This record gives sequence, structure tokens and C-alpha cells, in this order.
Amino acid sequence: MRKSIKQVINGSDIWALFNMGAQEVYSNKKYLNSINVFPIADGDTGTNMATTMKAMVEKAHREVSFSKMLHGMSVSGLANARGNSGILFASYIKGLALEGKLYEVINIKQFSNIAHCAVAHLYQAIENPVEGTIISVIRDWANFLFNNNEKYESIQDLFFQAYQTANESLQHTTTQLEILKVNHVVDSGAAGFVKFLNGMNHYFDGGDVEESTPWKTDTMKEIDIYDTNKYQFCTEVFLERPNTSSDYYDFKLDNKIKSELSPYGDSLIVSSQDRKVRVHIHTDSPEIIVETLKEYGSLLEQKVDDMKLQKSVNLKRLSTIGILTDSIADIPEEFKLDNQIHTLPLGILLDDTVYLDKLTIKLKQLFKAIDKSTTYPTSSQPEPGRVKVFLENLLEIYDSLIFITVSSKLSGTYQTISQELKKIDLKGKKVTVIDSRLNSGAQGLLVKAAADFRNKGYRHDDIVKEIKTLIPKTNIYVCLNTLEYAVRSGRVPNTIGKIGKMFGLRPIMTLDKNGNGAAFGIGFSQKSMTRKIFKLVKNILKRKGIKSYSIVHADNSALAFAYKKELTRIIGKEPEFIAEISSIIAIHSGMGCVAVSIIEE
Repeated sequence: MRKSIKQVINGSDIWALFNMGAQEVYSNKKYLNSINVFPIADGDTGTNMATTMKAMVEKAHREVSFSKMLHGMSVSGLANARGNSGILFASYIKGLALEGKLYEVINIKQFSNIAHCAVAHLYQAIENPVEGTIISVIRDWANFLFNNNEKYESIQDLFFQAYQTANESLQHTTTQLEILKVNHVVDSGAAGFVKFLNGMNHYFDGGDVEESTPWKTDTMKEIDIYDTNKYQFCTEVFLERPNTSSDYYDFKLDNKIKSELSPYGDSLIVSSQDRKVRVHIHTDSPEIIVETLKEYGSLLEQKVDDMKLQKSVNLKRLSTIGILTDSIADIPEEFKLDNQIHTLPLGILLDDTVYLDKLTIKLKQLFKAIDKSTTYPTSSQPEPGRVKVFLENLLEIYDSLIFITVSSKLSGTYQTISQELKKIDLKGKKVTVIDSRLNSGAQGLLVKAAADFRNKGYRHDDIVKEIKTLIPKTNIYVCLNTLEYAVRSGRVPNTIGKIGKMFGLRPIMTLDKNGNGAAFGIGFSQKSMTRKIFKLVKNILKRKGIKSYSIVHADNSALAFAYKKELTRIIGKEPEFIAEISSIIAIHSGMGCVAVSIIEE
């Protein structure tokens, strides 16, 4: 039954409209993910839009004033916006809030005017607007409101007809972009906006959020994708400008940021409000993006998604079992991509900023910063909220998950993941978290073994059993090039460090059976340490045999490949992989270190 005729709306109305719209998008997020082919088929548009809209209605303080309510939802939306379409939607709502800031209640004509004017804010946020996407549908919808509002007596009648126009515009997207035409689908972000409008109409119809009905998905088909995206990482940064920057107009600052970042990627969006700025870009260099944005203010949040991995899983999932690990597991990125291994990045706290390990900070960048900083960096376990989202997203893709973590004696990651799992409705799905009691290349060997078992058709429980059997047979031996970093990070006591430096000692570090750090041996030169490692390998080979091994290093590929040559001769087979270590491991081991990890027979 339709609600009474509305000629004005206030803050309570606009919240209810957004709430119904957000519920409708949430109900259809899986369908929206399935038709997500532009700008890349990473299958997350529905999830990103639903997350953005959900934050708008749940995190904003309820207000009766139209302008205050819309401003609150706009601020919440920008702070929590996700993905290309999510940030575009939030940018448009920001435009609505700015254009509607003078109204306590608003009538048909006033709403139509601000909806029309807000489109300029949306287009201004984008470096290179692409028609045939969400921006085209928003523009066509707003133009209809602006040009036809005098023909209707109530807001709901105008909205019902404007929805039809938006839906027609949505169907037109199929012919506007070649990739949509090839796949016979509409733009996913645009479809999300139209579903949002449909949810708003449910409110006018007297509907309840439970009445939101998902679109039928029986027409979904295999997507015929060609790669339209040349970059790997979808990078998003949320920052806060200092008070001293208040003399900048938002659009001037936004344009300056776009000018600086445009050489490093595409799909660039910059949107700011109340000294907060959200940046979205597709790039191969997330660390450069973050380094550049540091100059504009305090970094509040960083998010980096591997679009190539998302696309690979979206188009051809290798298994119903997902293999997960954290960024301390050192293993080649190519192997992780080819085998669809998902990585939760841990954090590095440096100068009051938390960077994402292996993504927004790299080794050379780290040690350059260490030389300039007055405080030594520390590792930071992932925030519970980020862990929860990471797991929930993967549970929508896989039937079960196996998560191999860094030693619980070295990090709280295992505990955080275990705690967050208790807050998630698994819906009957199985998730096993394995404390590897290892780190670095040794942890990487276990992750690779788990992927190999899965690829051979092993079941979930069998993979878990095999990995747990391998853990006590797996060891790592790290040859430090210097004691300096182990002392500065606190892994080696100062007194021992001073003595070691005095005599030029270089320790070989390992982990004990419980996963605690321990010293294995010492040397007075790189050559003597190398001889000790080779002698150790020969002894293990003779006593127990070597099933597999790996070599990792901190910007010392020459020594790593020298190890490979000699160990291949000794063992009779090449290492499983050679990889560079994570920044978190590097703050303890320092530059130049090399580590050998071994799984015994």
C-alpha cells in the first residue's frame, strides 16, 4: 500500500529512502558481482556498493534535518567507500550534501535542482570519465528530475518515473561499452544504482526492508572476458588534511592530487569533504601512491586488492577450497597468483603510519625511511575489522578455507583470526586456521605444499593433516649480514648485540619447535656462515633426507642465487622457489640477509 502523498522530505525520509535502497543493493550483491566486467572482471562491484551504502545508513547519526542527515551519510559514505563504483556513488552523495546544505526540508523542485547540480561533483572526482557506466545513469536520472519535476504533484510519482528513465539508461550501457556488448550485460555499477532507486520506490510503496527481492539470476552465463585493465592493484587511500590546509578549495586540492598520481595508473578518482580525502586508482605501484599521498596529510586507511587474482578466481576458480596466508609467508607472487592463494597483509608502523606489508611499503623504501626516522618501525597485526571482511569475502567464494599463519609466538595474527571467526556466521562452511610455528620462507613452503595438495585433489581435512605433519619437519636458518637490525628491533638483547658487534659476529637465526626465535650458530664473515649452512644441509640430507627447500633474501639476489647453485649440487634438486622477504621480516633481519628453509623427508 502506497504511503501518503509526499511533497516534501526531511532527514528522516532521506535516511529511510537510503536504507531501503541499500537493502535492495545488498540483496542483489551476488548478481552484481557476477556481471562485473568493467573496468576489470574482479567480481566485487556488488560487495563494494553494498558495503559503501550500508556504512552510510548505519554509521551516520540520525537527524530530522534534511541537510544534516545527508551530510552525515555523505561523510560516512566517503569514509567507508569501497571500489570504483562505491567511491563514485559516495562522490555523488557528497555532491547532493554540498548542494543541499541549506535545506531543513526539501520539495520536489529543490531536490531536482540539487540532484542535477550534484552531477558536476561526480564528474569532477574522476580523472577520465567513461560513459556507459554508473555516471551515465546517474546523470540521466538527475536530468530527468531537473527537466520534469513540474509535471508531478508528489515526490514519489516523480521518483517512480525517474526510475524508469534510469532503467532505460542502464539498458543502453550494453551498447556504449564494447566489453559490455560482447558479454551481453549491463554495467554492474550502473545496475547497482538502479537497484538502489528501486529500493527507494519500495519505501514509497509502503514496503519494508524484508520485502526487497533479489533480481533473478537464471540468465547469468559464462563471461567472455578480454583484459581491458593493464594494472594489477586496485589501491585506495583515505587521508585527513591538516588544519593548515583549509585555505585550499576541495576541487583545487583534488586536481593537484590527480595531476601527481595520473602517471602511475588509471581509473583515478579523488573525492574530498571536511578535510578528508579518498583516493582510488588502478596501479602497479601502490607504494608510490602512498608515498605521494603522505605529503597531503595523515593516512587513515589503506586498501590494496590484487585485481588479477580477483579476476582469476572470478572467471575460473581452481577449487572449492581456498588457501590463505599472511604476508609474512615469503613465496613468489607469481606462484600465489597462478595458484589463487589469498594473502592478508600485516602492517608496519613507521612514523605514525601503518603501511601494508609487501604492498604499500617495499624493502628499499623501508630502509630509506629507517635511515631518516627517529623511531624504529614495528610490526602491526591486522585490525580485527579488516580480518573479518577478508574472511567474509572469501567465504562467499569458497566452500572451505585453510589459513596458514605466521608463528603465534611471533605475532598475534593467529589469535586475531581465530577471534574474528567466532563473530562470523559460517553457514556450515569449514574454516581451519593453522599456526605454522614458522615464518618467512619456511611458512611459504607450507603454503606451497597446501596448494600442491589441493591441486592434486586432496580434501580439506586431508590437506590440514598433511600440513600439520610437515610443520615439525620444517626449519628455517637465517644468515644475518649484520646484528644491527636484530638489536634495534629488540629480537637480540642490547648486551649481546654490543658484544657481537665488537667481535664482528654474525648469527644464524632459527625458530624452535614452539615457534620462538632462537640462535643456531655464529660466524665471523659471510663466507664462514655460508660454509656452516652448507655443512648443515649436508648433515640433514644424510640423516633424514630433504623433501623440499627454499631460499629467501633481503635485496641480496646475488648471494641467493649463489646458494641456489651450490645447494642444487649438494641436494640434487633446485629449490622450490627463491623470493624476497617481507618488510616485517626485514626490520628484524636487516638488508643483505639470506635464509634457507627445509622440509625434511
